Amino acid sequence: MDIQKPDISVILPVYNVEKYLVKCLDSISNQKFSGTFEIIAVEASSTDNSLVVLKSYQEREPRLKIIEHGTREKLSTSRVTGIGESRGDYIMHVDSDDRLLPGALEILYRTCLETDADIVVFDYIREEIKGKRLFFNNIKKKLVTTDKLEVQIHFYGACWNKIVRRSLSEKLIYGEVGATTTEDLPYSIEILLKAEKICLIPDPFYVYFVNTDSSSFSIKGEQYFQNQIVILSQLQRILTSYNASQVFIENVMDYFEKWIYLELVKIQFWKRGKLSECSRLIRELFLLHILNEKRIRHLESAIENRFICLNEVARRFNLRLALGIIRRSFLQ
Repeated sequence: MDIQKPDISVILPVYNVEKYLVKCLDSISNQKFSGTFEIIAVEASSTDNSLVVLKSYQEREPRLKIIEHGTREKLSTSRVTGIGESRGDYIMHVDSDDRLLPGALEILYRTCLETDADIVVFDYIREEIKGKRLFFNNIKKKLVTTDKLEVQIHFYGACWNKIVRRSLSEKLIYGEVGATTTEDLPYSIEILLKAEKICLIPDPFYVYFVNTDSSSFSIKGEQYFQNQIVILSQLQRILTSYNASQVFIENVMDYFEKWIYLELVKIQFWKRGKLSECSRLIRELFLLHILNEKRIRHLESAIENRFICLNEVARRFNLRLALGIIRRSFLQ
């Protein structure tokens, strides 16, 4: 007998999150949704009791499907595995230490149907470990558009603040090579380039929990830059394969580059890694031929002079962040 095809597939990568997993699963399982959904949990060989928690939860939640990786997989690999195992018409990604807000699935799915959008992007709430909450109101008004440059700024961050038509999530360049940090960027850019119609809605449907125990917070400088070589290589392939305009490419590089400056100045001031090794890895980025000569010269100056790098952080982020880095460097 054929099992009904779900309207939405929620992809849930799981690795060492036993403290947060039940709350996350509850936020999905308890959604009041007039349609149907499935939860695809991709367990990446956790060293804690995450798998035990998943299996226990599955006993009372038949919509939960567990995929077990025999080895520790990169986050992008887990997401792609989940997409491959899913059957829904639309795909959502949820990180397993985060939560969906009540009504998320119902409103987002209805918006997909009413607008016929390939992607619906929404706002979120940031929650810190002590309970402090901040609403990120990045989207000021509802918008339905086919102009990708108009909405490009909303595709630099997370993949979890979007619901995506299934066809856009298939046969992706993203995920062919695993990545853990910044992996949202190539995914978001690729689905944007594949989309025809995009909808923005200024309402929060997701709680992003700032988990300082996660791999993205603990990664060392050398590992970060090794990962960025993978990310930039993927971006180059994606931007070329989908014939992105030069303006679109420059916008992506502006965003990518600013995080390079931030990580570099952290290393230079906080001594979180070996600067000589990081410098070598940064120069490997230049070999990918997507950074133009002007960008390369700026980065080389920042590698050699930490105050030039700090100035770039102040310009690209804000002065408060730059001053905070200096202040913290004296406390080390």
